Amino acid sequence: MTQAQPALPPAIETLEEAVQFLDSLDVSAMKLGLERVRDLLTTLDNPQDHLPMVHIAGTNGKGSVTAMLTAILNAAGLKVGSFTSPHLIQVRERIGINGNPILPDDFQHEVQSLKQHLETLGWPRDQWPTYFEFLNVMAYQFFRQKRVDITVFETGLGGRLDSTNVVRQPNLTAITTIGMDHMQHLGNTLAAIAGEKAGIIKPGVPVVVGAHIPEEALNVILEKARQQEAPVIMASDQSLVVSPRSNATEGLLLEDIQTGAAYRLSLLGPYQKQNLAIVLACVEQLRQQGFAISQQSVFEGLQRAYWPVRFQYFPQQHVVLDGSHNPDGFTSLQETIQLYFPQEPTLWLVSLRSNRDPQALIEVIRSAGQPVGIVVTHANPNHLYHPPESLAQQLRTAFPESDCRIETAQTPTDAYARILERREGLSGETPLVLVTGSLYTAGEVLSLAKF
Repeated sequence: MTQAQPALPPAIETLEEAVQFLDSLDVSAMKLGLERVRDLLTTLDNPQDHLPMVHIAGTNGKGSVTAMLTAILNAAGLKVGSFTSPHLIQVRERIGINGNPILPDDFQHEVQSLKQHLETLGWPRDQWPTYFEFLNVMAYQFFRQKRVDITVFETGLGGRLDSTNVVRQPNLTAITTIGMDHMQHLGNTLAAIAGEKAGIIKPGVPVVVGAHIPEEALNVILEKARQQEAPVIMASDQSLVVSPRSNATEGLLLEDIQTGAAYRLSLLGPYQKQNLAIVLACVEQLRQQGFAISQQSVFEGLQRAYWPVRFQYFPQQHVVLDGSHNPDGFTSLQETIQLYFPQEPTLWLVSLRSNRDPQALIEVIRSAGQPVGIVVTHANPNHLYHPPESLAQQLRTAFPESDCRIETAQTPTDAYARILERREGLSGETPLVLVTGSLYTAGEVLSLAKF
């Protein structure tokens, strides 16, 4: 009698099935460490070691730097792979070529291929990569297959133990900023956090360092670079000034008072000048390595760069979507509001992770002028956020004025509907709507609203 063969696991045949499989890997899992990913990549002939790469870490700014650098390199005629996180609307956003998300058919195929490879290896399921690691490995594979000219990889969390840190010899590394965030994983001091971010520095590989990193953190980065004999390029933004011709509709205009160059950025925040300094330093280093990047490509790329919900303004709706969620991010949000919309009445849609102190959020609302309404919500998974009523009560204490109505909603969709109802019921100057506190909440509003 012939013994029955075990049934093969079902194949992934649609984009929806690919997303469902990824979700089964536990989206919230954070297993810092490189051994599991390195072992898997070894079975795939180490695709990461065949990719030219710029590797970027930092508390804030790394996504903007990635977006601008990707757009510039693409404007220079290069085929550019980018790996970013988190996504806002669809997971395909994390793996892109020339600024465009991986196509649905390619995504489904790559998920199925890597899943099948893991099944063939016979690894126990608890040794499979996490959600982030799976996508990271998938990106290495995909970019190698597509023969990209260069890649720009953003770390997910930290740097030293982040799964993007398996590349032995990138072309260039960059550290944007160091601030207090993700302390439960990275440490409770700026020096400890800097030590984790500086883990991406490789022997002999140039590292570009942002201009406004606190001395306590900078000393750690410089010592790590010294140990690795890695050349350090300090990205000074002192010669860059925000032009009074900047506006929220046409973009941020930065002028270099030393060279006379004027850079029009699609990204609006005045804090982008420190990110631009990092990008320009990266471009110069890549030029020295033989990449042909004209100044015209720089200008074109900066105007073309797209990085949603980082003070993304929609003039017709008079709405700003902003993913700020930590103290440094809220400080930048405050500066940007003052540049473009000083003293305008404001309506706020907010949510905040429970591991973050609401005080910085309260301060940015207070600094923007008198709010006429606040709606508090939370995104999925709900348990990771301050309960809306609890956060709303703290806001009521901070803003006792009777004309600032503070209410709650159970979803960003409901919250945005309430915001629009509130605005329609007001007389006088139309308030600016600001959505902030969470990338996921801002992303959900972006996906549902007709912008």
